[in-house]
Amino acid sequence: MLKHIKRIIKLIISMFVFVFDCISGWFPSLFKETRATCVVLYYHTVYPEEIESFAEQMDNLLRWTKPIPINEIGTLKSGGRYCSVTFDDGFTSVLENALPAMAKRNIPATLFVPSACLGQQPPWLDDGHSDRKNVVLTEAQLNSLDKKLVSIGSHGRTHHNLLQSNTDEAKKEIIQSKKELEEIMNTPIEAISFPHGDFNQTHIDMAIRAGYKHSYSILPELIHADVNNFIRGRVKVDPSDWRMEYRLKILGAYRWLPKAFLIKHWLLCFKDKAV
Repeated sequence: MLKHIKRIIKLIISMFVFVFDCISGWFPSLFKETRATCVVLYYHTVYPEEIESFAEQMDNLLRWTKPIPINEIGTLKSGGRYCSVTFDDGFTSVLENALPAMAKRNIPATLFVPSACLGQQPPWLDDGHSDRKNVVLTEAQLNSLDKKLVSIGSHGRTHHNLLQSNTDEAKKEIIQSKKELEEIMNTPIEAISFPHGDFNQTHIDMAIRAGYKHSYSILPELIHADVNNFIRGRVKVDPSDWRMEYRLKILGAYRWLPKAFLIKHWLLCFKDKAV
């Protein structure tokens, strides 16, 4: 019940953000071209019973934005509203239930894959997900993907939390995973999604030295073409999202959440000090 209420509150606040965007963006557009923006989405799974709702989301994506691969985010045209679709973990359910709908609509995708878990059931999921039979793609399945529409990025080697890893373990997760995936795909691996969304500056420096061009977090962000940050934020989406909820997410209206998380963190720290 509490989770449902929080979801509704987020939706309402995001609606106000969207209205503000409409009002604040309309007047400047009368005199000059507006800045291009892009929202990067990330899914985890798409189950058989979710195929229809996922396909509907892809239709909405085409209606409200222009889908592009993540490596084209830096070349957006002024005034455009773009969106990139990514999947964390590289589950077979994505291959079976999501990619066909995307290929039918010519929508590109990026799969972030843990290189040491190929063909395995994910050890990082609790028993509550075991009935879903989540399995990471095999090497053969990765090579069967349409490279014109699907790109691969690193999701570490074992999906281990980098903040709980020592320096040597972190290097393996970041550097070795890149090498392993490049050997499998025979193509440069230029992007990494940090497992669990946890990382620090040391991990960012490691990724830059390893040769990644961009890294991806799990904090919502509205990306501008003229801002080339190494870290790019993403907004979490699910096939079960409400229509309005999904639409606001792809339009960047959920970008206020990181500030809310920061304020919550400050309040908790202040409370602890007061005690």
